[in-house]
Amino acid sequence: MQVYARGERGKARFYLVIGAILVAIALILYMAGVFGGSSRRFSARKLRCVVSQQVTPFDDRLLYYDGNTLFCLNANNTELWKYVLGPNAGFSVSNRLVVAWVGSHLHILDKNGRATFNDRLADNIQFARAGTQYVAAVIGDSISSSLIVKDVNGLAVDSETVAYEDKLILDMGFFENGEYLWTTALDVLGVAPQTVMNMYRVGAMNTGEVELGAEITYAVLYYGQKLHVINTRDIKIYDSRGTQDPFARQLVYGWRLIDSATGAGDATMLFAPESESSDEQQITELRVLSGAKHDSRYTLPDVCVGAGLKGNTVFAFSSDSLYRADFSAQRFSAIQTNMPDPITGYVGKLSNGVALVSCGEEVYAVTLP
Repeated sequence: MQVYARGERGKARFYLVIGAILVAIALILYMAGVFGGSSRRFSARKLRCVVSQQVTPFDDRLLYYDGNTLFCLNANNTELWKYVLGPNAGFSVSNRLVVAWVGSHLHILDKNGRATFNDRLADNIQFARAGTQYVAAVIGDSISSSLIVKDVNGLAVDSETVAYEDKLILDMGFFENGEYLWTTALDVLGVAPQTVMNMYRVGAMNTGEVELGAEITYAVLYYGQKLHVINTRDIKIYDSRGTQDPFARQLVYGWRLIDSATGAGDATMLFAPESESSDEQQITELRVLSGAKHDSRYTLPDVCVGAGLKGNTVFAFSSDSLYRADFSAQRFSAIQTNMPDPITGYVGKLSNGVALVSCGEEVYAVTLP
């Protein structure tokens, strides 16, 4: 009888140890969000701007335009600087510069809001883009317009008109440390719509011209020393002279790029279904492409209003939750937002890991965990 009792006590002790281990494992998994929850707190700060004021991420801060003045805030809602533009202005940013325009008046600002150039050009400005050391502006009529490039002090370093005769310039951007420029333009007199891409070495020469076809090109990414041209059908890859890599084409029909992270190597691209990524986003699926081999798809736990990338993590906002998943994860973790109103939109993210979301017209800065 004594031996039997001692054995029973040993078994009981064993089961208690196993039970404690299982409880500890369950607690760890819960903390990590495997069961759909998370103990991490959701941190959000209401900003003084509203969605209709062209709220725009600007490196680790944000800009907004109230119809007269351009303001720069940090994620803590502190005003860093302001610059008076007047009514009917447009602006665009890189991670270092701001370029703004009103009519024919061009403004170039550094990150601290100091104007390095402020003067009128020869004609009205359609739009402009900022790089790291140059800005480019499209001036004149919508068709057969001119392209000009200036350095940060407003010195003219390049211009092009002949290449855009009978064409509508659609977009442009700098690449290769800001030394090169790409543009896309639509040939309006062609029998069928035809988009043409030109590449330039700033201040030197036109390095290439490519006919992109009838598909609508809406994004161009530069990484791995190549231009990745994304249209409504596929991704095509070119070098700075316009030579295409025929073996690197990826089909993305039915998907639209909504975020990307580029570096020296492969880029990571986040796509949402084309039918779900309109102005009123109602996203239920995501697709992540990284390099030629990584292609993953995710089904979201709820309908979301926007999504993005942070490191090796994909995140998405629903009306009341933040969902997160590592690229290799099998499940999303969820954090309840506890916002005063439902989240209705995703504006973008800052370089310091802060996301901007909207609740109706109000804008909040959310610190991503």
